[in-house]
Amino acid sequence: MSYPAIIGFVMMIVIVWVLLKQKTSTMFAFTVIPIIGAILVGASPTQIGDYLTKGLGMTTPVALIMLFSLPYFLLMADTGFFNGIVRRILKHINLSPVVLTCLTLLVAMITGFDVSITSIYLITIPLLLPFYQKLHMKPIILVFLTTVGAINTFDVPWSARMLRSASLIPNVPGGANHLFSMMFPTQVIFTVLLFAMAAFLGFREQKRIKKECATTDMTAGKVDISDIVDDPELARPKFFWINVALTVLVILALCLMPSVPSYYVFAFGLVIALAYNFPDLKQQNKLLKKYAASLLPIMPAILLSGVVVGVMQYSGMMKAMVNTLVKIIPSSMGPWVYIIIAVFSTPLMFIFTNDTWYYVLMPIVVSLMKAYGVPSDIVIITLFMNMGALLTPIAQPQIYIGVDLTHGAVDLSQYVKYAFIPIWGMSLVWIGLGLLTGAFR
Repeated sequence: MSYPAIIGFVMMIVIVWVLLKQKTSTMFAFTVIPIIGAILVGASPTQIGDYLTKGLGMTTPVALIMLFSLPYFLLMADTGFFNGIVRRILKHINLSPVVLTCLTLLVAMITGFDVSITSIYLITIPLLLPFYQKLHMKPIILVFLTTVGAINTFDVPWSARMLRSASLIPNVPGGANHLFSMMFPTQVIFTVLLFAMAAFLGFREQKRIKKECATTDMTAGKVDISDIVDDPELARPKFFWINVALTVLVILALCLMPSVPSYYVFAFGLVIALAYNFPDLKQQNKLLKKYAASLLPIMPAILLSGVVVGVMQYSGMMKAMVNTLVKIIPSSMGPWVYIIIAVFSTPLMFIFTNDTWYYVLMPIVVSLMKAYGVPSDIVIITLFMNMGALLTPIAQPQIYIGVDLTHGAVDLSQYVKYAFIPIWGMSLVWIGLGLLTGAFR
């Protein structure tokens, strides 16, 4: 093993360790440790500056998209956009366990368009928990299906996961849209199977309730939507359909106009939405200050991840690490390394964080698979759905919010025991579908 490879592996292990043990912030790990690594391999200050410029150049567009996309969806939530959609769904259905489980998945997926795991839990669980209690259903199913809905929105083109992954293919125009389009056929089938799973869980609950609670009315009828309350100051019900139209146009622009920078599309949508929803400039500034808090420390961490990639890639460390791995891995297994890692991604996420998965591991595997002729985009979409992230609060601390919102009905250990096998199974199904559709080979 060469000296640059040793420094590279040690640097990666140190970053993983400090993030896993929460010894430092993500920003510190991404800013300081790579520079120490660059110094140890003998890089001059001029060379280090070049590494930083190239690395940050890869993540700047990603950070800019986050700068405008997150406030856009937070603004839509404040106007009652998501609540309005949920109200319109509930208004036209009769509730039963099967309907409620499918509805849980649907609501989680709808709220997931703002790419915030926190908001998915904060909206879906308090909204639907009273209905689970009314039908005597297990709240753990609500937490689990909310998590499943969050997982199924991992790959929207404006999510941090997708944007970070797209930065690994900087020469592909509209990289996030490109990756999304590659996964889309697989995801259509996967989504159908998720709703089938939700329906099965609802049917099983219905049988259990009929057996254990013979007096329970299994069809609760129409839902009282008056419990879904908007912010009285910020809600804009008269602009609901305008907000729907604008959001559809923004999404269409992202998909159909890859030559236009995605961050500009969201910036345009944000300023237009602010202009007609909140024409008072003082209120606009107040809202933007409020949304700015949600950008920290996520956006700086995304931006500074370019330091890690820049130093590893342009200092020669990553090439040396790849050469070492190529020599270690048997040639018969080499072309399948990324598939093997994907298969074990769920348990691996108990020792990884989202940051280390996307910012450290994925770039190395992408480089490794180039030696076997596997295109970068195929490796990225295969490793992308690290579903195990939503099993551990180390990778996704918002899980604590999800279980806490059940008011003691579910604790973290119960959730992990209940969800581990199904989520790993979902991951394996996802990989199988990708191989069958040809997306992952």
